[in-house]
Amino acid sequence: MGDKPRRPIRQKVSRMVMIILMTALLVTSGMGLLSMFRIRRQGESALVGRMENEITTLAKDRAELADTVLSGYAKDVDRFAAFVEELYKKPEDYVKKTVEPPLEANDGKLSLQLALESEVYKAEDIEEEAELLGNVEQIFYPVMSSDDGVITSVYVATESGFMLAYDTQSAIKAPFPYSSHFDRDWYNAAKETGGTVFSDVYQDLVGRGLTITCAEPFYRENGEVAGVVGMDILISNLYNSVVAVDLGNDDAYAFMTDSKGNAISPDSSATTIDDDPELDEATRSAIRSGETGVKLTDKGFYYSYAPVECTNWMFCTHVPRSYVLEPVKNMDSAIRILIFLFVVVFIAVIVCMTVVVRRFSETLTKPLLALGEDAKKISEGDLEHQAVIHDNDEIGDLAMRFNEMGVSLKSYIEDLTKVTAEKERIGAELNVATQIQADMLPRIFPTFADKAQYDMYATMNPAKEVGGDFYDFFMVDDTHLGLVMADVSGKGVPAALFMVIAKTLIKNRAIMGGSPAEVLSYANDQLCEGNEAELFVTVWLAILDITTGKGVAANAGHEHPAIRRAGGDFELSVYRHSPAVATMEGMRFKEHEFELGPGDSLFVYTDGVAEATDANNELFGTERMLAALNRDPGATATEMLRNVKTAVDEFVGEAPQFDDITMLGIRYFGGQ
Repeated sequence: MGDKPRRPIRQKVSRMVMIILMTALLVTSGMGLLSMFRIRRQGESALVGRMENEITTLAKDRAELADTVLSGYAKDVDRFAAFVEELYKKPEDYVKKTVEPPLEANDGKLSLQLALESEVYKAEDIEEEAELLGNVEQIFYPVMSSDDGVITSVYVATESGFMLAYDTQSAIKAPFPYSSHFDRDWYNAAKETGGTVFSDVYQDLVGRGLTITCAEPFYRENGEVAGVVGMDILISNLYNSVVAVDLGNDDAYAFMTDSKGNAISPDSSATTIDDDPELDEATRSAIRSGETGVKLTDKGFYYSYAPVECTNWMFCTHVPRSYVLEPVKNMDSAIRILIFLFVVVFIAVIVCMTVVVRRFSETLTKPLLALGEDAKKISEGDLEHQAVIHDNDEIGDLAMRFNEMGVSLKSYIEDLTKVTAEKERIGAELNVATQIQADMLPRIFPTFADKAQYDMYATMNPAKEVGGDFYDFFMVDDTHLGLVMADVSGKGVPAALFMVIAKTLIKNRAIMGGSPAEVLSYANDQLCEGNEAELFVTVWLAILDITTGKGVAANAGHEHPAIRRAGGDFELSVYRHSPAVATMEGMRFKEHEFELGPGDSLFVYTDGVAEATDANNELFGTERMLAALNRDPGATATEMLRNVKTAVDEFVGEAPQFDDITMLGIRYFGGQ
């Protein structure tokens, strides 16, 4: 074979195939790059234009909503003022009503209360006028009784030196029979303008929070100002109903400013637009102009703004430009991937065509048929068969490869036998790993036999041989019990290994002392180091004083716990979460104080409970979970978990378990 001249068949077609392939690749890549840059430019322009329109429309719509809400309050105040003027004009048409000063007995009930402007004024001097104005209760009541908590008080403040306030806070004002109004901004502004006014934001004198007042004067028959009707509007509730809006990004938010540029917000530390470092002077001027529009600041933030017509306020939104252009970046990546895939597929097609041309070449027909027969014998199990080498070319090389393949197949079968045995060994080791993981979780119940203050039980059912969920409980000291419920992202062995590390870090740090937030901050920083797999863990961590029932919890992206008060039903305890542990170094976590009384119960769990799925892909959900808990609210900790697991199993039926299911229940008996 070595004496025969070599005539490689590949040389006969390789040149043409290479020319076609290179030309196709160059054309495809060039067109792809041009298309990518064109689409990116068009996409960026379209996204920016659409976002500007959307946030401008949002600001305008929200400003109109605020105007509608505030105009409604203004109309109510105008109606109140007209009614009071009618009282002064036709006092004979109304029955006099005695109005008492604030009484603690009226706390929590809508009641009309009398307060003098100062010690200079005497109740007997204004008794007749106060009894006439006592009729305002009939017009105040429909507004206050139907309000959703935004209005905290309505009142009539008179030039005669007394005020009639209609609200539910008698106990707060009871120790103070005097309420000065002559020096209040809303009173003087209403008198000066002669119409309906809205005050700037101020701190309510009786501690109800940041407030604005809508006020309007009323007059006697001779045209003299007799006083002012006022309505106090609580900023926190007004903010939630009018201002608060989800813009789809943590750095995007909406806000409203008053006539001085102060932020209308329930946060008492909120600043003015002059203190906003992300605003430039041009944008500040535009916001103060009272017009509708949108601007991009030199700091890279979009601000849209629109006036609230019935006031001098402005509704604004703040959106980072990076958030607007994020889809463009994603589009770039997608286009590159598509171009790459197109090139790969095109190359594959060319290779296939080349193989077809070679196969049907007349010079290859006979050797290929012979090789086919050789391949048949090998495929039938004759691994000792040797193909005949006809010529010193690629077909001859192929025949040699066939012979080598027979040897390789024989070796492969032997290796496969070994691999199968190895897989069986790995399966056995996974079973051992399952047992090891189960042994790591505390499973001795009842726990801590010398602690009679509570009854506790916990379970963990992994979706695979090993899972990422875990629970833990341990005594931090003689009187403080640590409780942990956590869920590692992902499943299987990686999640189980991450679980072991997280569990160990949290427990060891908690036993050293410190608050739940400090423990999670420490565990977060440790887990972020070398976290190449980018795993994270949601954690609910609480430290409970078993002698008092008082506890502190930190929730890092975990499910809301369920609490049952003695004699009541289980309800979710909802409060703001912190981000999950191991998502970013240096994070700080929020804490939440709670207290368990004798007979109270606490139930914590992972998302495998609420997200258990039946054959129709319907989720079990927290409502079914609460229903399962409330079937027997007074159950022991063991029965509590058994009831939930039974409800989940009945709901899921024959559907496979999708996620780990981990639960912990505790009944508190009180300090002993």
